[in-house]
Amino acid sequence: MKIKWLFFDLGGTIYDETLSDKERVEKLLKKINSDITYDVFYREMQRAAAEYAASPFTAARNSFGITENEPYSNKNEMLYPNVLNVIKKLSASYNLGIIANQPKETLERLKKDGLYDFFKICLLSECENLSKPNEKLFERALKLADCLPNEAVMIGDRLENDIFPAKNIGMKTVRIVQGLFAVQKPLNRNYISDYEITDISELLNSGS
Repeated sequence: MKIKWLFFDLGGTIYDETLSDKERVEKLLKKINSDITYDVFYREMQRAAAEYAASPFTAARNSFGITENEPYSNKNEMLYPNVLNVIKKLSASYNLGIIANQPKETLERLKKDGLYDFFKICLLSECENLSKPNEKLFERALKLADCLPNEAVMIGDRLENDIFPAKNIGMKTVRIVQGLFAVQKPLNRNYISDYEITDISELLNSGS
């Protein structure tokens, strides 16, 4: 079956969240005057990510007994290298879409970063009142795309949010191993992606 659609996650896939995570942790630790270092806290976040915590930041806070919170800010997020070039080239051969747990303001960010016009479908959790890993969000994307599951690929960094639900409904899957969730290991065969890459530019050579 010929692949017609490529659907992308955003955070950890297209956008690098590393600096935003770092700022959030450092602000929290400063706020509570903690002697815990960023590196120690981040290692706990990685451990939580490996254990499939919905929010590694919250899990790390709980692990250290920290009741204070610090909201996440995306202002320090940046596009991973080559993203714009890769998306532009892929759009010449495939229909592109987004399936992401993101606020509605993300649409403006995509416009600002020059990505918006390349995506024909953009499903954001806040706009759809659905969030990954709910399979209904993926099914909604396929319905809008008017394509069969095996005519579409889901590309993302989280096994439980991107790979498992997409694979469950028959989509092809590509895991990009980068960022905080690179430490995840498949729980069983249903969490194993069809393809695995470490850089988005590898999609240009995948022959999807």
